[in-house]
Amino acid sequence: MSQQELLNTVVRALEQLDVEYMVSGSIASSLQGEPRSTHDIDIVVDLPRSKAHALAAAFPPPVYYFDEEAVAEAVAAKGMANLINTDSGDKVDFWILTEDPFDRSRFARRYYEEVLGTRFAVSSPKLPS
Repeated sequence: MSQQELLNTVVRALEQLDVEYMVSGSIASSLQGEPRSTHDIDIVVDLPRSKAHALAAAFPPPVYYFDEEAVAEAVAAKGMANLINTDSGDKVDFWILTEDPFDRSRFARRYYEEVLGTRFAVSSPKLPS
């Protein structure tokens, strides 16, 4: 599975679960004119505890490694959980949205971008006027 296919799969799962998200990190940077090549996808998610099980269940073994307990702990601690595609080794870092005003402001400024037929929310490089 390519990194683009993994991103498509993750975005579809988040949208099916009605989980708000934004792609950040190297993918967002590359879309905004600062190309960076990494083998991970960074996604900030506003994941309620009630949807942690469903998100983990959307990525079953053996194709994926995604520890449901680690997801629940990340939600509780407002931390991060990893999803790994076992075929490619590509990784998705799910960063749980915090209550920090800056994080909330950045999340509120996300916008949608379409790349290779996939439309997804991206972190905005722009500061509010």
